Order: sequence, then C-alpha cells, then structure tokens
Amino acid sequence: MGELVVAKNSLLYLSKKIDTEYEIPQLSKEMKSQYSVVNRIAEEMQDAIMQVRMIPVATVFQRFPRLVRDISKKLGKQVKLLIEGEDTEADKNVIEALGDPLIHLVRNSLDHGIETPEDRVSKGKPEIATITLRAKHEADRVIIQIEDDGKGIDPQKIKRKAYESGLISEETLEKLTDDEALNLIFLPGFSTKETASELSGRGVGMDVVKAMVDRFNGTVSVSSEKDRGTTITLSLPLSMAVSHVMVIETANRKYGIPMDAVFETVRLKKENIHIFKGKRTASLRGKVLPIFFLNDLLELNTVPLTNEDGEYALLVLNIRGEIAGVVVDNFLGTADIILKPFSGFLSSLRIFSGTAIMGDGSVLLIINPKELI
Repeated sequence: MGELVVAKNSLLYLSKKIDTEYEIPQLSKEMKSQYSVVNRIAEEMQDAIMQVRMIPVATVFQRFPRLVRDISKKLGKQVKLLIEGEDTEADKNVIEALGDPLIHLVRNSLDHGIETPEDRVSKGKPEIATITLRAKHEADRVIIQIEDDGKGIDPQKIKRKAYESGLISEETLEKLTDDEALNLIFLPGFSTKETASELSGRGVGMDVVKAMVDRFNGTVSVSSEKDRGTTITLSLPLSMAVSHVMVIETANRKYGIPMDAVFETVRLKKENIHIFKGKRTASLRGKVLPIFFLNDLLELNTVPLTNEDGEYALLVLNIRGEIAGVVVDNFLGTADIILKPFSGFLSSLRIFSGTAIMGDGSVLLIINPKELI
C-alpha cells in the first residue's frame, strides 16, 4: 500500500512536468483527471487495508486483571480493576506496542498511587481502591487512559526530587508551574523511590512510555489531584501506514511537517514581529505568539525570505497544547507520505522523525515539531 501511495504521487508530479517543461497543457489536464481517479481508488483500498489491520485493545487489556491481582496482593493493597471500551480498535502495530508502556503505568499506579487499606480508611476513602483502564476513539486517534483514585502526585515533591537528582537546574525549578512539574516524571532516570524494589525505583518506566508514544507520533499527558487520584492519557494515531504532511521550503530546501501539528498558515508582515525580552513575538487574532525562524532552528545560517508585500510565510504549530509561530520561506502544499523512521546512527537525530520518498523520487526530511522548539 505504501509503494502504491508513492507511485500515485509521481503521477501528479509528471502532470506538472508535462505542463511546465513540455508545455502540453491539454495532456497535463487529462493526466490530472486520471490521477484523481487513481487517487480515489488508492484511498478506498487504503481504508480497506487499514480495516484489516485494526484489532481491538482487548488483546492487550486482557492481561491486566491477573497482573493487578498479583501485584496488589504482593503489596498488601486491595484493588479492583475496571476496563472500559475494550472493543475500541486501532492499528495492529499500535496495539502491540502498547503492552510494555501499559504494564509500567499500571504498576506505577499500584506502587506509587494506591494507598494501603488503612491509609484509605483514615482519609475517608473506600478500603478497596479502583484502577480504570479506558480506551476510546477521538477523531482519527485512539485515546488510552489509566486512572486511579489514589493519593495523587505532589508537584512540589516532584520538583524537589528532579532538582536533587540533577535532572533540572535551580533556575528551571523556580520557573516550573505545577502542571509542567507533573511532566518531569517522564524524564529518564527519574524516580521518587529512595531504594529500588522489584517493582520500581530504578528510574526506568515512565521514560519508556514517553519514548514509545513519541515513536508513534503520539502524546502523553498527566493530570493529578492530591488525595483524589491520577489520570495518565495516551493519544495515538489510529493508523501508522500513511501520514499527511505539509511540505514547506526554507533556504532552498524542502521539509515536511505533520499536518496534525499544523494549526494554521498565515502571512505575517515583517514589521509586526517585535522583540520582547530578547525573544521574537507577534500578535495574531489578539493572542501573543512566540515566533521562531526555521532557518535558525535548523542552523541553516540564511535570512528568511518575504514575498513582494514584505510578508513572511508563518506556520502556526500546536506543540503539546502550546501555540507557536515558525517562519518559513514558502508553503508548497500537502502530501500523503509513507514515513520511514531513521535507523542506526541517524535514529539519534530527534529533530527529524524520518524520511519520505516524493513523487519525483526526491527524499523529504520530516520534521518532528515536538523536538523542534
């Protein structure tokens, strides 16, 4: 299916070449109309293949009742497990990759989150704690939630522990909000346990979850309330086969940016960018945005271009719920691509999530927006 998408894209490139280089507009027009037919058939075929690859999350969820029973017994805690939405389906690759991260998250809830029966009774809670494993669809993503009614996470304790472990500086410690502090649990080597046990304390676990989610172009978030519990939410794409990207140009080079990170594209006048505390900002629809030049972020050492009206091409990105503006030279439209992740030595280049072969045979680098800024 992936090969078919690449071959299909080459037809569009050829029709443009016939029009511009060979100047046969009539043939180009006929080829374009034929391309739209092939495109429709390919999309229908792709949907059919995706359906075949879909399997229910129950295949992963069914291993947890026993796991919860065994671990809670070992810890002397009383826990019941609720499973919701086990019929929710997602791509086979996504479901298979969920196994290990979910084990880490459930073990964490049992070890760190759930209190002993005595502690729960003293807080006026039911003696038996509840862990809920939930799956649901939202647009073209599958949402997995692990929710417990334990003691919650204390952001102050997290900040202090991260500082003591040398994972954050004193300056960062003072600036961090409570919500940002909760995300420190995903740092490699972070643990709130003083000594390692069979279940936790080695500083691996949550960073494994984060790495898996990043690999699949997903997001992970934490919400917690003291003595009320913690919810960890994983959001993953339903399908891994074909990605939709926006193709942009900067410093005479083309790059792809995943469409699910693109909030909007606008033109911004040069004089509307202001320097505030050494950082570029601009006001867009009454909201102040931080502005970055893609050339600077990729260390290309060239000045971004403007159009005849002195306007920059601004890509407004949604990165982990935050909106930021990235100035590029030009927008070149969108494309369906097959993302090939880097392997070997290049896999450490986190700023790019991989490559794709375009219709003209060229290789397009796909930027990972989460690592860009």
